[in-house]
Amino acid sequence: MESRISIDINADLGEFCTEKQLSQELSILEYITSSSIACGGHAGDVNSIRLMIQACKKYNISIGPHPSYPDREGFGRRQINIDIHDLEDSLKKQINLFFKVADSLSVPVRHIKLHGRLYNETFKSEKLSNLLIRVVESLDREVSIIGPAKSRIEFVAKAHNKSFISEAFIDRVYREDLSLVDRRKEGAMLIDVEDQVNQARSIILNHRVITDEKKRVEIEAQTLCIHGDSPNSLKAVKAVRNMLTVENINLKSHY
Repeated sequence: MESRISIDINADLGEFCTEKQLSQELSILEYITSSSIACGGHAGDVNSIRLMIQACKKYNISIGPHPSYPDREGFGRRQINIDIHDLEDSLKKQINLFFKVADSLSVPVRHIKLHGRLYNETFKSEKLSNLLIRVVESLDREVSIIGPAKSRIEFVAKAHNKSFISEAFIDRVYREDLSLVDRRKEGAMLIDVEDQVNQARSIILNHRVITDEKKRVEIEAQTLCIHGDSPNSLKAVKAVRNMLTVENINLKSHY
C-alpha cells in the first residue's frame, strides 16, 4: 500500500576539515534528498562547494547555500558584533559564490538555509528575517527558504510571498515555544541514535516533539535535518531511513 506521508531529509554539509569528515559527508548523501552546503561564512570555499555540488548532482540531491555569520573561528555558532549592512553584504557574497559554482556545473539551486546562530536568531528576530528576505529578493531567482517551524522568518517569508519549507531537527532538544535549547547548555543535544529516531518518528507521524521540560508540543515539519558534523550522523541517517521504511513513509524532496 502506497503511503500518503512523505518527508524530505536534509543535511548540512561542506563543513569538513579532514578526509575522514569528507568521507562521512559523502556517505551521508546516499540517504538524504536535499543538502545545504557551507559557502564561506563558517566553513567552505570554492573547492569544497564544487566538490559537494558535484556529489549531490550524482545522487540527484536538491542543493542550496548554507550562509552564516562570517565567523570561522566560532563556526558560525556564536554571536558576533557586526553591522547589519556588513552582514547583508557578507550573506550576499557567500550566496553569490555558491550560485556561481552551481551555475558553472549546471545544477539548479532550490533553497537557502541559514546556519548556526543566525538561523536561531531568525526564529524571533523581525530585523534579521527581513534582512534575509532582502538578500533573497536581490538574487532575482526562485528559491525556497528553509527555517524553523512557527518562527518569525516563516511569518515574514509568507508575508512576502516567498516559498517556505518548515524544518525540524532529529538531534536537537526543543523548548516549549519550539526554539532550540542553546548548544552551550547541558542536554541541548540528543546524542543517542535511538532517541534521534524516536524524535524523527514522532515529528513525522504525530506532529509532536517532547521539550526540555518533558512537554509534548505540536510541530509541523516538511524536512528533517541531519547535522553532517555530528560524530554519529551517518549512523543516525541510516537508522532514520530504516525507520521510514518500517513506517511506510516516503522519502521525497519538497522543493
